Amino acid sequence: MPQLEIQAHIGVGPVHLGMTRSQVHAALSLYDNNRLDQASAPALDYAFGNSLQIEYDPDGAVQFIGVGFYENCGCDYSFGDRHIGDYSAQELFALLAAMDESQPEFTTSEHCFSTLIISVWGADPQYDCRGGYTRDVYAQVSVGNQTYLDAIADLEKADPSVQ
Repeated sequence: MPQLEIQAHIGVGPVHLGMTRSQVHAALSLYDNNRLDQASAPALDYAFGNSLQIEYDPDGAVQFIGVGFYENCGCDYSFGDRHIGDYSAQELFALLAAMDESQPEFTTSEHCFSTLIISVWGADPQYDCRGGYTRDVYAQVSVGNQTYLDAIADLEKADPSVQ
């Protein structure tokens, strides 16, 4: 099973920020068990049973890569030296906050660590497929570029409750 590492400012596994759609398709075609689906929205692709979401900017370059791990998705995702599903939401949030050198208050909803440009979203026990559905685990962990970060800043200006 492929092991895809989530890396700030780089991407997820072979999918890197800034790649074109054809480069993404070529990189993901190397995995026999993967089916790449183009979403109905023209700027999105999904891979590994929709657990990997790839969003393109208006120029066609990857600006956002979201990971939502679940059992039997066809690959495993890691961050640092651990499987992403082995982190509780609290552990992952604390680790990212330390790496980001920020002191945000823990949240189960959503937060973007602006130095890393890594976002977490939707912590709930229903996503804890590796720990027996007993811990809050984030539904999605994502990596973005400056364009993505700017879009979040624009949303925050329009709605200060967005973090």
